[in-house]
Amino acid sequence: MISIIITAFEAPELTKKCIEGILNQKDFNERFEIIVACPDEPTKQVIMDYKKKYPKVIKYIHQNYDCPKNQLMNEILKIVKGDILIWTDGNKFFERNTLKLLLEPFKDKNVGIVGGKIIVMNKKDNLYGIWNSLLVKGLHKMRKKRFEKNNFIEHTANILAMRNGIIKKIPLDVAEGSIISFLISHKGYKNVYVENAKVYVKYPEDLKKHFWQRARSAKAHMELLRYTKKSHIKYKNFYNEILFSTIKDTFLNFFRSLSFIFFLIYVQLRAYISLRIRNQHYIAIWKPKPKS
Repeated sequence: MISIIITAFEAPELTKKCIEGILNQKDFNERFEIIVACPDEPTKQVIMDYKKKYPKVIKYIHQNYDCPKNQLMNEILKIVKGDILIWTDGNKFFERNTLKLLLEPFKDKNVGIVGGKIIVMNKKDNLYGIWNSLLVKGLHKMRKKRFEKNNFIEHTANILAMRNGIIKKIPLDVAEGSIISFLISHKGYKNVYVENAKVYVKYPEDLKKHFWQRARSAKAHMELLRYTKKSHIKYKNFYNEILFSTIKDTFLNFFRSLSFIFFLIYVQLRAYISLRIRNQHYIAIWKPKPKS
């Protein structure tokens, strides 16, 4: 059995879209179960409506408002039946072929964890959209680079598949995707990144919420150092790598853009001199070939 776990929070319409997207996945069949947890009544009602339609597939778990996500995940680990567990959130959406792509690497019995790629839903016509695109681009670049070099990869819990039974409990003081990735890798299992398995994510478009989310995430990633220091895994903070990579790319793009600006100025000056000073007017002809 394959267990897909959705943790939702006060988002009935988005949770509906999330469940619908999973039910419409390619190769979705009776070997799947969908477990959905939430604390609020409106979202619960959406889940129960789907449970009536798919009683053998959909399961509801009540979550207390003050229950940390890692603790909720620990409670789910006690009751889940699947050999493979796939985690996501109620406000995230899988691309149509994502389940199949996530499950493919598990044919190798040595694979313990598989992660996918985040696609930003925010428009790039504002500062937050640009910021989030830079962040996600950096995350993808680092994960792909680490996977190609067979180094440790931190996955996101927005799209995370793991073999059941490897870990029994998730620590509460660190980002869930990071610590699950570490604990499974630390036990010697293969850690796989599938860039074609995609999840769509919309980030906050409010400065206060954006800052809170990024600060919380950065702090949770830093906490992972307390676990990796005593292990064989070489760990570099994801955020530090992304920061340096982004600075490098930004400066490269800046100088490339600057050189293009100077090139355009040069073209304009040449055109001005030709037209206004030398009185050489525009003629629509092909430039003749040089004589051999």
